[in-house]
Amino acid sequence: MPPSGPLDWAGETLLADERAGLLRRLRRREGGSEPRCEVDGRKVVVFSSNDYLGLSVHPAVREAASRAALELGVGSTGSRHLSGGHRAIADLEEALADFLGTATATVAPSGYAANVAILEALGGPDATILSDAGNHASLIDGCRASRSRVAVYGHLDSADLAARLDGAEGRPIIVTDSVFSMDGAAADLIALDRLARRHSAWLVVDEAHALGTTGPGGRGLAAELGVAGDHVVRVVTFSKALGAAGAAVCGAEPVRHLLLQRGRALIFSTAPTHPTIAAARAALGVLIAEPELVLRLHQRARLLRRRLGERALPGAHPSSPIVAVLVGDPARTMELDLALWERGYLVQGLRPPTVEPGTSRLRLVVSAVHTEAEIEGVAAAVLSVVADGAQP
Repeated sequence: MPPSGPLDWAGETLLADERAGLLRRLRRREGGSEPRCEVDGRKVVVFSSNDYLGLSVHPAVREAASRAALELGVGSTGSRHLSGGHRAIADLEEALADFLGTATATVAPSGYAANVAILEALGGPDATILSDAGNHASLIDGCRASRSRVAVYGHLDSADLAARLDGAEGRPIIVTDSVFSMDGAAADLIALDRLARRHSAWLVVDEAHALGTTGPGGRGLAAELGVAGDHVVRVVTFSKALGAAGAAVCGAEPVRHLLLQRGRALIFSTAPTHPTIAAARAALGVLIAEPELVLRLHQRARLLRRRLGERALPGAHPSSPIVAVLVGDPARTMELDLALWERGYLVQGLRPPTVEPGTSRLRLVVSAVHTEAEIEGVAAAVLSVVADGAQP
């Protein structure tokens, strides 16, 4: 019998999620963006933040954002096509393109909007998008919004991609994360680039978790592997290693023009605010001036993996700050999440639909500003709480 009303349906849906151990609840964080703060009234060390280099609290980044708010205002007042086309955005785009060695960079208000916009811009009914099964939700939604045919190939499976390309109709577009956010694994961009060239395909690479962590000076996985060309489009975000907000799509001149012409998620979004743009520009300057931050991040990540030993999920890129511990059962995962919080560590438990059924996990994220003692501590806590209960 169907629910009697919309609220009945909502209640039954939420109850089903709760019974399955999938109900999400927000936590309240106090004390700003520092890795040491209070969460739900308990003092914790945060191991679930994307602030990989600690730049969200870097003095130069804070000062730049504050100065921009005082001198220019807060809101950008409109989209890029209306009143929001501020000079500081263009300056950031020029600096970013120069840093990454791309012809252009086009700023978007978020990584989500950037991924949707680029697939709207490149896709269409005459195209087929070939998307890695492990891609971020924003890429999945971008595939849907693009009006293209979509073929999903096996996660990190270039052989499956090759077979699907052979049967693809219309213009092919290959889409992948470079470093995947759930476990830190890296795409084989060399193989994907080879297939893209063979099939005259676009290669769209989401470098959200690679900028500032991977490659020479933190320039990303494509730069590390020498993957480049007019057919390559790279999406980078400012909300992770750069500690700010927003994103940019980097590629050839026609890519920028297509974005501004057809990327609805960009065209119809308000431009990023003055403090946000100033913070991202200052953070990029810090990344360039202080490459030792990236090296320190790598050292911290290696330490955590070494201390977790066999508990750390294998297959991550060596430079990735993402370290996963496979649990399996969603309810057990959240029990471990709570146990770690009680021991003073904020570690995120991930369940479906964020990850595939049967692969619920603890996801630890290292920052360059974590101390070695904090990393030793969280590793010991993880090993302790996992050992306290039987494996699911």
